[in-house]
Order: sequence, then C-alpha cells, then structure tokens
Amino acid sequence: MTPHVAAWQLDIFGDTSPVHLPQRKPDPLPDPRCWSDSVREQMAEELFYFACDSRRADNLPEALADCALLISDRLRNRKVDIADYRATLGWIMEYWNGMIPYRLVCSIGRIRPRVFQDVILDTPLLARDLRELRQSCFGSLL
Repeated sequence: MTPHVAAWQLDIFGDTSPVHLPQRKPDPLPDPRCWSDSVREQMAEELFYFACDSRRADNLPEALADCALLISDRLRNRKVDIADYRATLGWIMEYWNGMIPYRLVCSIGRIRPRVFQDVILDTPLLARDLRELRQSCFGSLL
C-alpha cells in the first residue's frame, strides 16, 4: 500500500487503478525570501503599474475599481472572500498599506481618498464590518 494525501489505495490494480491523483505543478516562482534585490524591485514596480493601470481606458486605477466591485458585492449580499474583503477595508481605511499605500493609488487616479472612506463610514453594513475588523485586529481595552 502506498500512502497518499487523498487516501490509501491498494496497488493491486497497477496503472489501471480507479483512483488517480493529479501531479502537482511546480511553483513557477521560488519563495520570495529567495529573490534577489533586483527581482524584488522589478516585482514591486510591476505591482505598482498593475495597481495604477486601467484596462477600461478611464482614469480610475484597477485597484480602486476592484475595491468598488468588492464593496458593491458586499452591499448586494453576494458571496465575497472574507479575507480579501477585510484586507480591502483595512487598506482603504489605512490601517495597513500593503505594497502600495491607498493614498498613492488615489493620487495617481486623481480620486479623493475620503470618497471610499466616507462610503464605508456612512453605510451601516460596511461600518459594522469595519468595527468587527477593528475589534478583531486591534482589540479593545474594555
């Protein structure tokens, strides 16, 4: 018998076994800790251009368009990735900067940073989500 991650399988069938485990594809990039400084700088530069790029030929950077879409999905009660949603709320409210600060992306797109922040603070559902995020990340003295 050969142990696999998926299950135990009897090898009596040989190559015609009814259980086939797909081979994992190797990761195309090594661990980021192994990157050289030049590769790290190139990745940061590409990420910056990706965040500021607009595929719609308007002035709104894709990073902000993605934030607007995620917030819209949350308001319409569509399924959202909770980790991505919470990271987006924290990035917009400038609790953390990530690779590119929120204010920098807004300035490139000539968008006032307070626009998204006011929407979050003025909408009860989003404000509640923000309070929960703050509570789970920063805690409380009470």
